[in-house]
Amino acid sequence: MNLFDLARRQDANLHLAGEVVTSKREYADGVWRGLTVSAGASFRIPDIRRFVTFRHFPAQVGWRLDVPAGGTAQVRLLSTADQAVVGEFTVGAGLYPVTIPWPLAPCGAVDLELSYTSSGRPLFVGNHKLLSRQWLYDLCVGRGIEIGPGPVPQILPGEGRDVSYLEQMPAEEWNRLYNGGGKYPVRPELWSSYIVGEASDMPVPDGSLDFIFGSHVFEHLANPLGHLQRWHAKLRPGGKVIMVVPDLHGTKDSVHHRCSIESMIDELARDIWLPEAAHYSRHLRRSVDDPRLIALMDRGESIHVHYYDNINCQQLLDFAVRELGYGDYVINHTPNHKDFHFVLVR
Repeated sequence: MNLFDLARRQDANLHLAGEVVTSKREYADGVWRGLTVSAGASFRIPDIRRFVTFRHFPAQVGWRLDVPAGGTAQVRLLSTADQAVVGEFTVGAGLYPVTIPWPLAPCGAVDLELSYTSSGRPLFVGNHKLLSRQWLYDLCVGRGIEIGPGPVPQILPGEGRDVSYLEQMPAEEWNRLYNGGGKYPVRPELWSSYIVGEASDMPVPDGSLDFIFGSHVFEHLANPLGHLQRWHAKLRPGGKVIMVVPDLHGTKDSVHHRCSIESMIDELARDIWLPEAAHYSRHLRRSVDDPRLIALMDRGESIHVHYYDNINCQQLLDFAVRELGYGDYVINHTPNHKDFHFVLVR
């Protein structure tokens, strides 16, 4: 669960008491993002079993505690109904993985509370190790396409790199419709490199691409295996699909379940290319006959069609190697980060 982003966006699922702020800290294994908790402060997550990270009663969830000398950190599970303590974990000075103190009995809905007492320096709750995308950018060499960059492409043209940007409308139109308030920076000098099309039917010759890059795009695609199949045809031998994908455990998707490989194989068999009513119903948590759902579907509102983590992504990529003609893949993942990366090689 992504405490860092919950706190940053002041999410209602994270209750802060006292001075709790987002921060970063460097360790031997990399830079960690998390929360700095001052003496006397605490935070609470109500009804943690709503979230996919906690549903299987994990002993640890990838958080760490860096407790200064003279400090004490305490993790408690409290009955949501009456706030009775059902589990407790307390540590003094040192660096520890957070242990979730599940009771050895059915406990119903429970809140997780972390508190800190000290007369000195604050506690650091490490939430996730920071993932750099630079290694992905370095792989984008030769002729390629970035899918769905909006007005802010990540893969820029340069020596040894010829890139086009695939959007569903011209860049000028995208900017007019979605950037009226100037939320996003724009790069008008790149607009001539935009091409209009769909990820499922890219308007480039087969065998012409060295890379296909997308950031927070893959989760919006119905029939992800079908897309990978069609992208395979567009790639040269050795070409790469390079994706940044939201992690189910580190985003607002955490109230959902990871999608099954069987559902993706079914979409491939049925040859669908647009989200269906069942996708909208799952994402919006509304019935298929709900007027708001129908209105959003009618205008093609973008939703997360599938929910991914490194587990079902591995299953999807195994299928791509086994059945779609790809050679190999790699996944770069760390627990509780908002996204993870994969590279799939033709």
